Amino acid sequence: MATEPATAARPAVEHDLSFLNPQGERLVGKLLDTGSEDVVVLCHGFVANMGMCQFPLIAAKLAAAGISSFRFDHPCAIFSKSQRLGAFQMGNHREESEDMRAAVDFMHSRGKRVAALLGHSKGGTNTVLFASRYHDVPKIINLAGRFKCREGTLQRFGADILERLAVDKAIPRKEAWGEWVMTEQDFLSRVQLDMEGMARSIPPSVCMLCLHGTADKTIPHQESELCASLVPNSQLVLVEGADHNFTRSGAQLAQHVVDFVLSA
Repeated sequence: MATEPATAARPAVEHDLSFLNPQGERLVGKLLDTGSEDVVVLCHGFVANMGMCQFPLIAAKLAAAGISSFRFDHPCAIFSKSQRLGAFQMGNHREESEDMRAAVDFMHSRGKRVAALLGHSKGGTNTVLFASRYHDVPKIINLAGRFKCREGTLQRFGADILERLAVDKAIPRKEAWGEWVMTEQDFLSRVQLDMEGMARSIPPSVCMLCLHGTADKTIPHQESELCASLVPNSQLVLVEGADHNFTRSGAQLAQHVVDFVLSA
């Protein structure tokens, strides 16, 4: 059944909200509420936050169509007020997929029905984990998600990173946004993800949209093509010329999201 937009002709209202994840960390988010029962949950990626990857534009576009949205910061979001009790991590996919679960349940507690869950980049990877385990969100949007986690991580950190971590166990890193320590355990929890097995296990009752830009130099669009080929009920949309963050393609991105949420 197609998602119906809100009938009330009133402007959307934005609320600053917070909720607890399973680790007891308090995560902050923004609900752009149109008064609709349906809501779309937006989840960011690695070294990002809820203000990135056109999320405010997507939220505004959804609101214009009468659909509420909720975007939030994971504990490892950068420049965020979300609480983080442990160290910054790269490979905490299972924990972040449980953050998604907590956000969905939080929306349910406020009387909302989660019509779709969207994750960008690392968040797209996390949507595959979520949809393989939970089947109560009917539409999943994997936005420029990493699917070949081992290959992508070796490309990012060097082909010898496994050998270096096997010896050193932990490697300090300095980034433009701060410092963190990459550990062997953290690294392995990412590269050992069985993405293909999880994609195949998603039931046909869950429809996944794999949305990717053809000019993405961070994660090649072929990874979304592979994901879409394995998920039983999936769609693939490639946005010509769009980069990883859809820098000049935000309007197209937002429209594809709205069209998918409203589709039968």
